[in-house]
Formats: sequence, structure tokens, C-alpha cells
Amino acid sequence: MDEQLRQLIEEVCQHPLKSLKRRKAMNRLLFQIQQLPRLWKSSHPDYLEALNQTFEWVNRRICQDFSLDNPLIQKRLVQWINSYLRWRIKDLYSPDKRASLSLDATIGGEETETTFLEQLSETGFNAPTRSGFDAYIEQIEREQQQSISLVLEEYIEENPEGRLGNCHPKARPDCNCQLLTQRLLLKSPPDKLAGIAKELGIKYQTLNSHWKRNCLPLLQEVAKELGYQPEP
Repeated sequence: MDEQLRQLIEEVCQHPLKSLKRRKAMNRLLFQIQQLPRLWKSSHPDYLEALNQTFEWVNRRICQDFSLDNPLIQKRLVQWINSYLRWRIKDLYSPDKRASLSLDATIGGEETETTFLEQLSETGFNAPTRSGFDAYIEQIEREQQQSISLVLEEYIEENPEGRLGNCHPKARPDCNCQLLTQRLLLKSPPDKLAGIAKELGIKYQTLNSHWKRNCLPLLQEVAKELGYQPEP
């Protein structure tokens, strides 16, 4: 495991912080981190939020602050992460929290509302409720979902390579997928598609069709690239 973690960290650090290759490598590393023994767990209701904040910190600082000189990579990595994760649990009591992407956010028109998870796959991220050892596996899966939602949100905001911004109805670049995703998924509370259509002066059916036929498939493609594995 030490050598595997070393290789994953080295791969992460080969790429610029905001690059797509960095995100893919980071997702592979985070997946392994979540399965490490002694990684601090908590029954605190905001534990997953603290874990998200910790993963963001790991992504920013691991190449500068974590040394690979010591052969006990796994032990030192867990200690390093836990030292930050404990403080993030305490910070969660602050009332000022930045809204984050909810993969359960309602999207679409008033008559065709659904959730982003339902658009990603038929089963979504969430498996049926389980107990015993399977409940622990379910928790790991939920944590993986959270880490993917973070990098997906970052992708939407930064729009690397212009993929989301360049996807729009003919002659209407102001109705691009990045803007729609920000307003339908990232904004709290989210806007309604009908309201956006009225504001931008575009037919609702045109905008609704563009969102469903172009934006959602593109987001699904991006999510898979970032590490989302739909259930068969």
C-alpha cells in the first residue's frame, strides 16, 4: 500500500493544480485514502462536510507539505490528514457556510422535475440501505460521492477548455451549459428553468430541450471523467 500511495501522490503532483488530469489523479488518490485504516471517522452530522473540506485541503497542499522521503507513507498520510480533519469538525459549527453542489438538487421544468443524480444514472450514487459491514461500505460510497461532487463543482465553475461555455443553442451563447448549471445546480436556492428562459428572452421549450439533450449528457460525461462510476 505504501508504494501504491507513493505512486498516486507522485502522479497527482505531476499535473498543474487546476488541470483535468490533476483532478482525475486526485480522485484515484482520494478513493484510496477513504479506505485507509485509522482514518478518523465521526458520527457528527456534518462529518461528510468536514471530509470534503479536508479533501480540498489535501488537493491544495499535498505536493508542498507532504514528504515522500519516509517509507511509511500510509501511516504518515493518515496522521497528516487526521490532524486537519479534526479541526474541520470543530469549524462546522460556524453559521456562515458556503453552499455546495447538491447532487440531489431538483432540476428541469415544472412538469418534468428530476434530480441530477437521476440524470447521471438510473440508480444514482445511493445504494439501498444496508447494515453491519455493508453499512460501512455504504458510508465509503457516500464519501466518494461527496469528493466527486466537489471536483465536479470546481469543474463547472472553472469551465476548463470551454466545454460547458461553448455548448449553447444556435446564436445564443448567453444560454450556455455553464450558466444553466450554475443557476440550476449551484445556486442556493436554485433558479427555475422557466424563469431563466423569461429573463434571457428565449422560448422555454428551446431552453428545456437544450438542457436535457445537451447539458445533462455533457455533465454526465464530465462526471464519469472525474471518477463517477455508474452502477450497472
